[in-house]
Amino acid sequence: MVKKSSQLPSTSEQILERSTKGATFLMMGQLFTKVVTFILNNLLIRFLSPRIFGITAFLEFIQGTVLFFSRDAIRLSTLRISDSGNGILDDDDEEEYQETHYKSRVLQTAVNFAHIPFWIGFPLSIGLIAWQYRNINAYFITLPFFTWSIFLIWLSIIVELLSEPFFIVNQFMLNYAARSRFESIAVTTGCIVNFIVVYAVQQSRYPMEIVTSDIDKEGIAILAFALGKLAHSITLLVCYYWDYLRNFKPKKLFSTRLTKIKVHENNELKKGYSKNTSYFFQNDILQHFKKVYFQLCFKHLLTEGDKLIINSLCTVEEQGIYALLSNYGSLLTRLLFAPIEESLRLFLARLLSSHNPKNLKLSIGVLVNLTRFYIYLSLMIIVFGPANSSFLLQFLIGSKWSTTSVLDTIRVYCFYIPFLSLNGIFEAFFQSVATGDQILKHSYFMMVFSGIFLLNSWVLIEKLKLSIEGLILSNIINMVLRILYCGVFLNKFHRELFTDSSFFFNFKDFKTVIIAGSTICLVDWWFIGYVKNLQQFFVNVLFAMGLLALILVKERQTIQSFMNKRALSNSKDV
Repeated sequence: MVKKSSQLPSTSEQILERSTKGATFLMMGQLFTKVVTFILNNLLIRFLSPRIFGITAFLEFIQGTVLFFSRDAIRLSTLRISDSGNGILDDDDEEEYQETHYKSRVLQTAVNFAHIPFWIGFPLSIGLIAWQYRNINAYFITLPFFTWSIFLIWLSIIVELLSEPFFIVNQFMLNYAARSRFESIAVTTGCIVNFIVVYAVQQSRYPMEIVTSDIDKEGIAILAFALGKLAHSITLLVCYYWDYLRNFKPKKLFSTRLTKIKVHENNELKKGYSKNTSYFFQNDILQHFKKVYFQLCFKHLLTEGDKLIINSLCTVEEQGIYALLSNYGSLLTRLLFAPIEESLRLFLARLLSSHNPKNLKLSIGVLVNLTRFYIYLSLMIIVFGPANSSFLLQFLIGSKWSTTSVLDTIRVYCFYIPFLSLNGIFEAFFQSVATGDQILKHSYFMMVFSGIFLLNSWVLIEKLKLSIEGLILSNIINMVLRILYCGVFLNKFHRELFTDSSFFFNFKDFKTVIIAGSTICLVDWWFIGYVKNLQQFFVNVLFAMGLLALILVKERQTIQSFMNKRALSNSKDV
């Protein structure tokens, strides 16, 4: 009998159940890794200056850019692989479905595509790093070990790309637990390596001929960051390979090498393949990958464009401040919203491998419930975030940051988080259900949005001198445009499924909660304003609990229905 961890989910109920549990696994993994990085970063903040955080944020941006352009389009495209040609099967067909897939092509097709990220990433990493090295601030090039740090960042990119075949297989099989566990171990290892090197240098445990000045310590701090990234990549590869040797290789489910796949008479012949031939890459998935790749290029420019802008228009100190804001200001986004968004994308891509009307309606129902949850949470952030964020942040940062504008800027950042989060699930749905031509059309609009974003950033930062606040406002405008585009698509999609019923009619009953939230906000600002002590913070906590209680009462039927479904599912498992 095949273990559960190596089974492909086949029915819509199984996919929804795994995706729901997967979101939990990803949240717990994110929570664990963020707690570890949170503790170690708060210790590092007291040793390092904003300038060092600025350059490490820049190096992390280079690594993230190469990895994104190398692998994200493949990760999205491989989720659409469907060997049966019939999409999701009924329970009666599950056994035959599993047998067919394990003995033939699905996992091998996914593994073949997983080789592409390395072919893209190897030359791209060399070109991008060489280009950025030429244009980087001359001060950093003169630092000790900086060239070695750049080399280690490049090496960490290559090592991480080598683990991609194993990641793709686990993603396709919705093995969230393994992925969450391995990523938690890797992140923890990287953070510990980074901290140990910095702490050892600060305690002068290196020979004096190696560390003689603050400049030397800054150079080693950057080297420590690069060593941490390399440790992360090596640990991730080792964990995935160990899992492959333990759970996959004995069953011979797939080969890690690029392997030809023979044409299946009942399936690929319908897709234009000739009989008795073979292929490395499934043609429809390859064509979809090309269109998705083009679209993701512009998406990344918009998503990471703030880093490009801040590297060009802001000082190194401001870069460090923005890096701190991104880490603390988007903590909720990365802990809660990002796992939900990713689980939604995986769930929809697997569920909608064929456009079955039942599955389409299920996907819309899931999206509606998620959107309602996001709207409620966004309201809580807007009402309580600006008033309380600076008070909470001041306990987390050391004296080196006390003279910066970070405490004021994080209040503005709170307004950006709801737009960032809502755009995430809307685009996740769009990418999962849109055709290749629709994705290509979206890419052209992303080009326009990129131009608008760059123009807004230049005006707000360079002309109006709004610095980081101007960048945040540009990002908000960017997110509004992207939400509107995907919202129009969602509304049209909803009308086709539910006979001219608007998607946005599902959210017409928020009047009571919005009035209550607005009233609490006005009262809070009138009597307290920005929170300055624990007593005022406690009052805000009571206000938040009151608004949360109102939301729970209003949504009690939806919550009860969800709990009943979970109880029924658990009873079936027993």
